[in-house]
Amino acid sequence: MGERVTTVLLCIIALLTAIIGGQSYALRRIRGMIRDRSALASPSLSDTLTSRIPLIGTVINETMSDVGTLIQSESDHRTRYKILTDNAAAAVMLHEADGMINWCSPFTEVLTGFSISEIYKNRENFLRANAHEEDKSLIERALAIVSTGEPFQCRYRFYHKSGMTLWFETRTVPIFDSDSNQYVALSITLDVTASVISQMQIEERNRDLHEFTYMISHDLKGPIFTIKGMLCILQEENLESHAPAYQEPVEYISKATTRLEQLVEGVLELARVSSSEKALERVEMRDVLSDIASDYKRQFQDTTALLEIASELPAVLGSRTHLYQIFGNLVGNALKYRSPDRPLVVTITPHLTASRRKAGFTVTDTGRGIPSDKVDLIFKPFNRAGEDAIEGTGVGLACVKKLIEKSGGAIAVESIEGVGTTFTIELRRAPDE
Repeated sequence: MGERVTTVLLCIIALLTAIIGGQSYALRRIRGMIRDRSALASPSLSDTLTSRIPLIGTVINETMSDVGTLIQSESDHRTRYKILTDNAAAAVMLHEADGMINWCSPFTEVLTGFSISEIYKNRENFLRANAHEEDKSLIERALAIVSTGEPFQCRYRFYHKSGMTLWFETRTVPIFDSDSNQYVALSITLDVTASVISQMQIEERNRDLHEFTYMISHDLKGPIFTIKGMLCILQEENLESHAPAYQEPVEYISKATTRLEQLVEGVLELARVSSSEKALERVEMRDVLSDIASDYKRQFQDTTALLEIASELPAVLGSRTHLYQIFGNLVGNALKYRSPDRPLVVTITPHLTASRRKAGFTVTDTGRGIPSDKVDLIFKPFNRAGEDAIEGTGVGLACVKKLIEKSGGAIAVESIEGVGTTFTIELRRAPDE
């Protein structure tokens, strides 16, 4: 009888301990006491209780200490959670499957202009109720997808309480209980109005650029072809038989027309580079430079110049076509602006960069060099570092800079007139295969 009473007493204490603290440590201590029932078979119940009571008190004290620690830990978690939700520049909402909001973070008031009480009173889905008429279906679709257990993210227009139209981006994810049943959905909403407006402005500028390119290619090329045709007619009529006074103006018109045609082609090339989009892929630079060396081989032989390319070159992320344009332009410029006083040597080597995510290259030549007053201008369109007698439009290096920056890289130049020029290029390094 005594053994049964003691066992029951210990079980009650174990249950109370588990209810109060839920601590596995305390439960293990109680279970160990209950399993050790051999001691409970002692003839004296008072001796048994006397020997157990101090131990029970110790377990209860330790359990209550653990409970206090757990409460303090939970309090810390609540404090951190409150700090996070109160200061996050986003509207955090918990809502039912139909979209009715159960709870929202304080920043929701700032983001929407509606007070928390107004949001809770709104029996309809709050986001859908105040969304732009054309975008309500996006929120309905989001709720439908989340109800199947999948997250969804959408961008839509939202009417602020003040009447302004904002762009919101909301990511909604389902929250499941321990039995894998969805009981609530979590939405995090950001104001992306500034980025959307910026994107729209860029798209508008791109449309203007396309229209400008179309105008140049059709409206300006036509008159140029007409002028060139009239000049051909005059030349066929043998101007030598006319007074020399006519020859000089015709030659001047012919040169000006050729120059104008080159400028038009330069503008078109710059526009194509600005609007061209290429998917970034892994490109082996040794293959690109090998193609350039093969294509320029005859010109290097004819000018007794030398092209030296390092054997070990890093792979980069970019467009093979654009990379060919970049390095091909630099090699071509080196040939064009070579010095008449010494042989030309063009060297392409890798160099270390501050970031492991970047791949560096240097293109060095022993050409004429760039005058110090023109070094800062060579990447601007229609600025030339060389003499007018050397063919060119002044857009080549501007295109090089645009192509490098579009791929996430950078270019710099150092030059000494009469010594040579070094271009330093940084591109995005391709990850190891």
